[in-house]
Amino acid sequence: MKISRGLALLLCVGGFCAASAQEMRFLEIQGGVLNPKGARRTGLIFGANYGVSVDERVDLGLGVSLYHKGYREETGIDTSRTGAGSEVHLVSTPLEYSTTIIPLTANVTVHIPFQPPLGYYIGGSLAYELLFDKYTNYETGDKDNARFGGFGWMARAGAELTIGTRSSLTLEAFYNGCTVKADRKKVSGMPTWEEVDLSGIGFRGGIRVELY
Repeated sequence: MKISRGLALLLCVGGFCAASAQEMRFLEIQGGVLNPKGARRTGLIFGANYGVSVDERVDLGLGVSLYHKGYREETGIDTSRTGAGSEVHLVSTPLEYSTTIIPLTANVTVHIPFQPPLGYYIGGSLAYELLFDKYTNYETGDKDNARFGGFGWMARAGAELTIGTRSSLTLEAFYNGCTVKADRKKVSGMPTWEEVDLSGIGFRGGIRVELY
């Protein structure tokens, strides 16, 4: 239910953005790294932002990103075996887990011209973020899958370098502010829930293409 409400709000914001803007559209594709506090490790993040330009300075758009970080513990069992003339290592994996974050965002970006072909921009986003955690311990047989969701925001600042009449390269730093929660439960009669702090700083670069 929480996820449905979050998606509905973002779609309403995106619909308003599209209805209030001119015909010129754009597509941004970016990739980089993000270090969320609750995830405890830096992972890769990739995403896309599609929208419309209100004028030559202001963009409105909808975006989706994917952050993923996996860990696998490996233990060498035997290094004496050989096969096909090569040394073969027998490796065991007693433990592995992965963290996946999917931020869905409604974005506004303000472009600040500098000296062509270089420019700057700042931006902000309303976000609804999903967190999926998966854990498997092969030695004990323990398995756990958890799903969280919650609203957040992003702040961005970057530079763009024009490389064509309708294309440019982008490089930005951004801050993701979000705490996601699991469904509420009652423990000893009190409402109780689990939450994960996904706030953190990231860096990413990419390409922006204007579509007429």
